[in-house]
Amino acid sequence: MNHFETRVPILLQLGFRESALPALQLYIEKLWSANEDLNLISRKMTFDELIDNHVIDSLLPLEYFPRKVRTIADLGSGGGLPAVIYALQFPHMEFYLFEKSPRKQEFLNSLKTIVPNIKVFGDIPPKLEKMDLITARGFKPIDVILEMTTHFYQHNGSYFLLKARREKIDSEVNLVPKKISLNSKIIPLKSPVLDVERHLVLIEKN
Repeated sequence: MNHFETRVPILLQLGFRESALPALQLYIEKLWSANEDLNLISRKMTFDELIDNHVIDSLLPLEYFPRKVRTIADLGSGGGLPAVIYALQFPHMEFYLFEKSPRKQEFLNSLKTIVPNIKVFGDIPPKLEKMDLITARGFKPIDVILEMTTHFYQHNGSYFLLKARREKIDSEVNLVPKKISLNSKIIPLKSPVLDVERHLVLIEKN
């Protein structure tokens, strides 16, 4: 039994769809295979750490993911975490993955046979029109994300940001310009497999 199989009960416990498990396993195998060449996560990481530190980590806030959204922009998608996992979980939603590295874009495009509801782009446009939600994990500080997506925020945009330490989150929020009326909610998350500090930051326009 490999590490993915031992973690299946935890994936289901976190709310992941059982019917999507084969596709998730295939994605993880592709991600692991391409990581050595593309450095999608970290070349020093083991397969077990990929699942525990990244896949399970991405699923920790799943219960809070808004079910009524239809179009999601994921910023700095890298190897596809968390966007690909969420796209597998919610096949009726469309995920727009923004990744500036051409080689990583190529990898993400190769996943469309597994997860057809993703679209891959390069630079993040100044106006993210027709988007219901922005997701990001390990991307930029909160103040920078809001600055990059000012138009989206001003038009009642919502954010679903996966972050680590609360101290760092508070520091980033304090750097948000006072002219931006920020309505944020910070939710602590507990990993069932790691002793780490994780938080979900939900942001909406006041």
